[in-house]
Amino acid sequence: MDRNKLTILATADLHYNIGRSREPTEALARRVCATRADALVLAGDTAGADWEALRDCLTLFAPFRGRKLLVPGNHCLWCQGQEDSMTRYRQTLPAVAAEADFSVLDHEPVTIGRVGLAGSVGWYDYSFRQRSLGIPLEFYRAKVAPGAAAYYSEHRTLVARHAEQLTDAHYDITARWMDGQHIRLPITDEQFVAQLADSLADQLSDLAARVDRIAVFMHHLPFEQLVPRARPAKFQFAAAYMGSAKLGQVLSAEPKVRYVVCGHSHWPARQRVGHIHAINIGSTYTEKHLEILEMDA
Repeated sequence: MDRNKLTILATADLHYNIGRSREPTEALARRVCATRADALVLAGDTAGADWEALRDCLTLFAPFRGRKLLVPGNHCLWCQGQEDSMTRYRQTLPAVAAEADFSVLDHEPVTIGRVGLAGSVGWYDYSFRQRSLGIPLEFYRAKVAPGAAAYYSEHRTLVARHAEQLTDAHYDITARWMDGQHIRLPITDEQFVAQLADSLADQLSDLAARVDRIAVFMHHLPFEQLVPRARPAKFQFAAAYMGSAKLGQVLSAEPKVRYVVCGHSHWPARQRVGHIHAINIGSTYTEKHLEILEMDA
């Protein structure tokens, strides 16, 4: 291995709490642990609400000798019992990660040589919603498409408020975004994005003063160019939850950011956005992908 190069491995969407994801995750972990890479980043949705599934997954990487880093995904913030998602994000998840010798990049950016590694769960503020669908913004905030809202009694007043705007095509879209059932935040999605954007900007400013180049690892997508296109309407509805343009603006404002690696959409993509190489890893529930970055040390 070239010691003038820093090798960073990244994967995402391991979903180790789901049965069909376990075997491919274990195969990927064996591959990772056989390398001599400098760092490993798990870019979100390592598991879901079940802490034991997360612990079991992180343990698979125990033999890996480089730095072990984690950013949460939205599924990682799904709650059990009386939990709230902000406490999971800020306190419980970092503690569970530390047990397995992982650091959460959102809270602890890392420098290795002259390279900085930053991270964020990212989030969504509906800036990527497909406006051509003509779905009122209130449905996105409720995380339910019109067809599903018409089915569930708790959303009847929502449908009634917008009945004059809704068409048969809207009612044919029956998707729900399940964060609406499992995420408990004390603030709005838009406010959470604003907090994350400020935190990421602070990370980048701090790292830029100390390093020559930066790689950023996120779960949600920071650039609309990475959002999958030409998909059925129910997936177009889900575009609203893919990420936020605000986070992309923060990244684009820092010239030392070379790479941004994310997951979440389960759809591989590679785009050049200004000075940034933007990569979506594209793991699915049954196929786990590994991204290898080599950067001058």
